[in-house]
Amino acid sequence: MERGHQSPVDHLRAAFAALGMDVDPEMAETPERVAELLAGFAPAPPPELSILPTSSGDLITCEGLPFHSLCAHHLLPFFGTCAIALRPAGRIAGLGGYPRLVAALARRPQLQERLAAQIAETLMAQLEPASVGVKLVARQLCVEMRGARSAGNFTIRAFRGGDDAALRAALG
Repeated sequence: MERGHQSPVDHLRAAFAALGMDVDPEMAETPERVAELLAGFAPAPPPELSILPTSSGDLITCEGLPFHSLCAHHLLPFFGTCAIALRPAGRIAGLGGYPRLVAALARRPQLQERLAAQIAETLMAQLEPASVGVKLVARQLCVEMRGARSAGNFTIRAFRGGDDAALRAALG
């Protein structure tokens, strides 16, 4: 490390000290742990899906895909499940691609609304389906721990492509 430059751990240590959180001996290694955690949330491009040809136009749904992320406003966790509905138009993804895509896009400071839109837009760009819908149901710890201090699930839906009543119905 160059002289005069502080590491993220040094900055976190200074922030904890400024907040008066440096007096607890149990937190001596917390700056290292927080830096390691946050480093795992550095944004990366979405993965390329394995694309397969299909002659089917039947609705594909993937439900119960778990995800976890950090709220971009407060760096507190939000987590839940994702459902994807897709009307193919000649191309589908290998089934493992859907959960990998959700996990990769969630693994950055994020907003639930933006995450749903990014999943839908990535599927549109890579698969060119007739229509796609994404539904995210999540607990937001920023709502539970600060602000409203109330528990609850928040549901966000994003739709792209043609108006598809069956697809919309599949996502409730």
